[in-house]
Amino acid sequence: MFAIEAQHLSKAYRIYSNPKDRLKEFLSRGRRMYHQEFWALRDVSLRVGVGSTLGLIGDNGAGKSTLLQLVAGILRPSSGQVTTRGRLSTILELGTGFNPEFTGRENAMMSGAILGIPRREMERRFPEIADFAEIGDFIDRPVKCYSSGMYVRLAFAVATSVDPDVLIIDEALSVGDQYFQKRCLDRIETFRKAGKTILFCSHNLYQIRLISNEVIWLKDGRIVDAGDVSRVVGAYENYVREREVPRAPGPVLDQGPRAFPWVSAVRLSRDGEEAPRDQFMTGEELTVTVQYEVPEPPTVVHVGVFIDRNDGVQVFGTGTHVAGVAPPTCSGSARLRFPRLALLSGTYAVSVSLLDEHGLHVYDHRVREFKFEVVHNLKALGLCYLEHRWDLAQAPEPSGRSRLASGAARG
Repeated sequence: MFAIEAQHLSKAYRIYSNPKDRLKEFLSRGRRMYHQEFWALRDVSLRVGVGSTLGLIGDNGAGKSTLLQLVAGILRPSSGQVTTRGRLSTILELGTGFNPEFTGRENAMMSGAILGIPRREMERRFPEIADFAEIGDFIDRPVKCYSSGMYVRLAFAVATSVDPDVLIIDEALSVGDQYFQKRCLDRIETFRKAGKTILFCSHNLYQIRLISNEVIWLKDGRIVDAGDVSRVVGAYENYVREREVPRAPGPVLDQGPRAFPWVSAVRLSRDGEEAPRDQFMTGEELTVTVQYEVPEPPTVVHVGVFIDRNDGVQVFGTGTHVAGVAPPTCSGSARLRFPRLALLSGTYAVSVSLLDEHGLHVYDHRVREFKFEVVHNLKALGLCYLEHRWDLAQAPEPSGRSRLASGAARG
């Protein structure tokens, strides 16, 4: 059973260059259009199972908040439909849901009334709300006097105190301090264990990884990718990194006969496999095969291989001259094997160089032309997976404390 089902949701806004154009369009009775359409969301479908947590990621303006507001019923879709099951509670952008002229107490009561909770029941729950919000006497002051942090404290306290079946959160945790964020995450974890359904939007990818069962990546109002958390978040991180570095130069075109050694081909595969691959799992074997031509043998040629992440971070580099391997002197191939690939999810590129006998002069250099992707299903963060082991020991109780405790008992 699904707690949230959305089918082909789209939302368009009309943008007028001049306020008068709205009136002109109205008076023309549709004969002439004075607006441009901006599609904040296009043809988005999703399903969230009961008790599941779905994370939303994407750049600012990708359509995440629009999607959440459509699911919450705050906005009406231009096309498509959405269905939710059970009591739904939302924590959306600041200013949504509360009347700024009402006090915190009055807004809490109003929120309960909107959800169909009797006032007497809300009054019974109010001490818990006030205790979680921790805003003191401001609870009886107008919300317009609140800071952003106080507003979110109250909004989160109210939204999670009404025992919702579906909880929608839009970047709320980015406003509060670390103490408040910890309390919110603790309550979200309690909700997850209680089988509640959560739709969670955040730029904090660490929280997305830990909380979500599945993830949707939105871009320009459309779904780019959806599904497994590690895969989708890893793809989004790759996308973000690639925007921060210049593109690698394209492949070197055939230049006809050459006087110096050159790289003729590079293949990424697993050892023993002839077919090239562009995707590997963390822990799998990666073999880089470099084929090269030496037009005037015998000429000493060293082979260098470098692996970069797609944001330009150099992960590893080596060469036959570094490893002390005897260099070839004629055309052939060299294989570099990584028996257990330690890299975590991401997109990487291999650069290959041919160097002289000293490893200083570069005959040929192919820069980041050979790309591959790594996926992992490990509970790990960072660039690579390092073999490790935890050893925990409990510190002995201080002897002074023990004597004090025993003395108090005798007294």
